[in-house]
Amino acid sequence: MGGSPAQENPPGQPGGGWLRTIVAVLIGLAGAVIIWIATPFNAELIGGGSLTDTYLPPVVLFLVFLLVLFINPALRKFVPSISLTKRQMALAMGIMLVACCLPGQGLLKALPYSIANVPRAVRHNKRMAEAYEKMQTPESLFPAPLKYRDRAPVSEHFVKKLPPGETVPWKAWLAPLWSWGSFLICAWLMMIGIALIVLPQWRRNERLQFPLLELQEALIETPEGHFFPTLLRRKAFWCGLALVFVLYGLVGLKKYFPGRVPAIPLDWDYRRLFAEGALRYTPSYIWSGNIYFVFLGMAFFMPSRIGFSIWFFEIIYAFYSALTSAYNPPFHGAAVIDHRMGAMWSLAIVILWLGRAHWARVFRCVVLARTEEEVRNRVAALMLLVGASGMFLWLWLFVHVPCVWALFFVAFGFTCCLVVTRIVAETGMAFVRMHFNYWLTFIHMVPMKWVALPVLYFGRFVSIVFPIGSRVSVTAMAAHAIGLDRENTPKRQWGIGVLLVGVLIVGLIVCGGTHIWMNYHHDSSINGSISPLNDWGLGMLPNMHGQVLKLQDKRAQTQSYNQWAHTAFGAVSAFVLYVACLLSPRWPLHPIGQVMANSYYSVLIWFSVFLGWFAKVLVLRYGGSRLYRKAGAFFIGLIVGEVFAAVFWALTTAIYAINHPTTYELIQTQPN
Repeated sequence: MGGSPAQENPPGQPGGGWLRTIVAVLIGLAGAVIIWIATPFNAELIGGGSLTDTYLPPVVLFLVFLLVLFINPALRKFVPSISLTKRQMALAMGIMLVACCLPGQGLLKALPYSIANVPRAVRHNKRMAEAYEKMQTPESLFPAPLKYRDRAPVSEHFVKKLPPGETVPWKAWLAPLWSWGSFLICAWLMMIGIALIVLPQWRRNERLQFPLLELQEALIETPEGHFFPTLLRRKAFWCGLALVFVLYGLVGLKKYFPGRVPAIPLDWDYRRLFAEGALRYTPSYIWSGNIYFVFLGMAFFMPSRIGFSIWFFEIIYAFYSALTSAYNPPFHGAAVIDHRMGAMWSLAIVILWLGRAHWARVFRCVVLARTEEEVRNRVAALMLLVGASGMFLWLWLFVHVPCVWALFFVAFGFTCCLVVTRIVAETGMAFVRMHFNYWLTFIHMVPMKWVALPVLYFGRFVSIVFPIGSRVSVTAMAAHAIGLDRENTPKRQWGIGVLLVGVLIVGLIVCGGTHIWMNYHHDSSINGSISPLNDWGLGMLPNMHGQVLKLQDKRAQTQSYNQWAHTAFGAVSAFVLYVACLLSPRWPLHPIGQVMANSYYSVLIWFSVFLGWFAKVLVLRYGGSRLYRKAGAFFIGLIVGEVFAAVFWALTTAIYAINHPTTYELIQTQPN
């Protein structure tokens, strides 16, 4: 992907050696700590947006560039005995990638805020307090008792700031740490076990492309006799990077100096062309949007029919929405969610079927493992089985979710991890997520008498960890972290997997503590425009209170259309599309387009994907594979340029917001 094959190690610098490995781990952990501490402050306190909630985290690329361009060349020159080879840089980068699963929507943007806010919500709602008592909810899940009209200063001060002279009540958070943390550790074991299992199957047996992995590898490959990777010595790369950085630079400067700095618009709005007849029902993402160079660049590298399918399904569903609204109303937008949910389950079944022989070998290794590869398979299988069993027991015995539903939630989490990792592996999409209400959609499809209160309530927690967390899934990130070095032995692969579990446990404490400390010391953003901090996270669990009360009153929430039929349509159509892909290389539609269709993420990126796909078609048609290989560096430059622009303007925004909070608020309200 834009680079030539690299020698594994520079002369005189063997790839092994515990000293270099320790240095790589320390550098990776140092970057992880920066991520865990800086991200909450930037996203919540400054309002600068998250730098981690993507499979190509800007903060990681920025830190890796510092490592490749400055830190490692300095080590080679002054302390060559601890300078990093590609293998060690891959390890450091992998640790930082997995570290990004914690600070944002992957977990901690939601969990501590929600559990802090529950005692406040229950204090004012007697029926909800009775519901928690009926559910026999363990008190250790929350930092304060769940009592009606009982003061909860631990929770109140979390949302509204500590009074002067008081300190953070760390002891109150120890019980939630071990109670929720025990489930999370089990979930991480299962997720990293999945990554260890699917990586060799998909990469070696099914020959998936892993576009993001190729990009990340290109950034750290350093051939013999050079200080810098091949990619960073190509002019096309720097041209692409400079082009995007300048474009975003003009847009950013225009905000600070309106009327004095010209900017080339990267967005469009043609709603006037869609104001009459059936066109007025056309979804807004068709007539307005933005160009994102990350997705334009990644579409250039993904398989052509997947790139085509991603934007094609958005057009198809736009027609479906407009025509139904105009000629056969009402249009049920939730039915599209049912299509995607059915497609997700169908996709998971086909993925497992394609790898059935590999999965069987992996689980046989639990009983008998002789070779190094079989030991890797045993560790992976045990991580998956222990993690899944721990999750099941936690749900069933600790929070009293009925046995069958506990099994469903474990299977649901497994499916989300498997499918989103497959999507990232095949497409390189850095911005994707399973819909967070798939679990609730399914619950509404079954008889109400089958649903107990803990099912409804703790299903929301499962949705935080898996479908919401699939925006930066531990499984997908771990697969990239383990696969960054193609020369990794099976023993080293499972060793990295175990290391990553430890990294996540440390991060839960460090990053969770950062979120907690920040909220106890700040009741609003720096400029005062956001109060309380992270209202989105505060409502995650309390938002289920209305659903719980409806269930108590025996009032089921039903849809006015046939959910089972729409779900079946999604499952069958996705299955047919996948079979067609397997039977014919020329078949143009891939079910991944349907799994992503009409989601928040796909409607933002579809046009950028179209541009990248179209550029690839033109290059291959008129320049062939030779021009395609040469153009690759330019498109990687577009990707990295947008990432660098995001980091630069995040830093600029943070500095400006701290020094000029009032002016910053005015700037934020101005249009681009």
